[in-house]
Amino acid sequence: MKRLSTFAITAAFIFILTGCGVTEADVIASSEDFTVDESTVEAVQEALQDNSESGSSYSSMGTPLITSTTTSMEKDDPTFYYNQKAVSVLDSADQVLEKLGTPDPQSDPNLADHYYSFDSNQIGMQTVDIEKKETPVSITVSEKGVVTSMNIGVGTPKEDVVNAYGDNYETFKSEYGIGYKYDFDKFVLFFTFDNDEVIEYHYTCKEAEEAITKSK
Repeated sequence: MKRLSTFAITAAFIFILTGCGVTEADVIASSEDFTVDESTVEAVQEALQDNSESGSSYSSMGTPLITSTTTSMEKDDPTFYYNQKAVSVLDSADQVLEKLGTPDPQSDPNLADHYYSFDSNQIGMQTVDIEKKETPVSITVSEKGVVTSMNIGVGTPKEDVVNAYGDNYETFKSEYGIGYKYDFDKFVLFFTFDNDEVIEYHYTCKEAEEAITKSK
């Protein structure tokens, strides 16, 4: 029998088991100084080697590294993710403002009755009053790292947009070239491309647009 220190064997098992959903606290709470035979030591060493060869990403304490934001992965979801907050063009204006924070000064007061910009105009929202309730008409995003429900954002290649949202789109002209328009039940989603990468995306709320049309 070969005797190992509590720290050595616990650290080894933490490194392996955290990849299987077992937490570091669980391992430490259940560990005591114990003896293991040569075959157990060899099994631990082999498992560590397998993790290394497979390219698994762990921090020095054995915790998996989180590299992306969790999204809904539903293409008919009008949600985008800003600072880990889910924001939708179908939210009320107050809900959007609460999630996006303090807006920039109005960049163009003549653009609409209500227009808000955020992060130096990297995100913009136009609203309209419907039955005395301020409602988003459109939200435009040109800020990197802010992704749609399908994990699409500024810098995403055009082919990845089609892989995520499908080829049932209409095209439109922009100052950069041809863009793609996806029409859903309650909203429309536009992607603008430059050099075959997303440079901006834009949601519009159908109900709010209809309200504007009827008021004219």
